[in-house]
Amino acid sequence: MMAVAAFAITVAGPVLAEPRWLVCKFTDHKAVVRNFHMMFDDMRNTAALFEAGSLVEGTGTTTTYQALRTRFPAFTVTYNRNDGALAITAVEGTYGGTFNGECRRSPPPPGAPAG
Repeated sequence: MMAVAAFAITVAGPVLAEPRWLVCKFTDHKAVVRNFHMMFDDMRNTAALFEAGSLVEGTGTTTTYQALRTRFPAFTVTYNRNDGALAITAVEGTYGGTFNGECRRSPPPPGAPAG
């Protein structure tokens, strides 16, 4: 029994985080539907937007069993993991206000960097 446990510990590597992708959409103040991809990682507590072929990392990211929250320079994103609801709060001077939308799990978009 001890040999099996020792073997399992030997071959088991460190726990690796699994980056997960979301495809999100919301309607802006001009009634234009906006789509974007977001990657989040529960174990590292990170979130990033996939923009123009690269990841833009959020700041102050918190992930819980219920929600993901992160800030970007012009807006804050809150994603409810229970029902997929998305809330984007824009900084005054850009769009201003809160927009609602939704996100769902997706495979990585074409050209996305490997996790």
